[in-house]
Amino acid sequence: MTTKTTPTAPAATSTETQKALEAKWGKPLLAAGFTALPDVVFRFQKKLQLERTDVLVLLHLASYWWKPKENPWPAKGTIAAAMDIDPRTVQRSIARMEKLGYVKRIERKAKVGDNLTNEYDLRGLVKAATKVAEHEIALREKRAAEDKGRMATPTTLSLVAGGKKA
Repeated sequence: MTTKTTPTAPAATSTETQKALEAKWGKPLLAAGFTALPDVVFRFQKKLQLERTDVLVLLHLASYWWKPKENPWPAKGTIAAAMDIDPRTVQRSIARMEKLGYVKRIERKAKVGDNLTNEYDLRGLVKAATKVAEHEIALREKRAAEDKGRMATPTTLSLVAGGKKA
């Protein structure tokens, strides 16, 4: 038995998506850059055991994740400055998400041996958020089927005790 999934919004071409984003945000904001983050990450942050700071740090990490096969590698200080918090707070947030299995820090070194900014692998978050998304989609489909059943018009005499059933 296969499960049919219903997306929140109909699939759109990249041109349609671009036009919709421009209509909402305007060309200047989009030209300055934008970040795609699945709704599940912030709508279900409690279910994912993410704190407020974690979600903001993830948003910043995602804003540096430009290519699917290349992990982001912003400096903790850069994220901290953008959020107006101490770099140690960013470090603690990343450590928490590491313990949850959502982020994996990968140390980077320069050819001469100097430390570079860490690389951050977010596949753990993608995996966990996908499970939550699949559960929520199944729940949405179940509710839609129940609603459809309640909304169906009863056949003549089906409401009368002993009446004919369709």
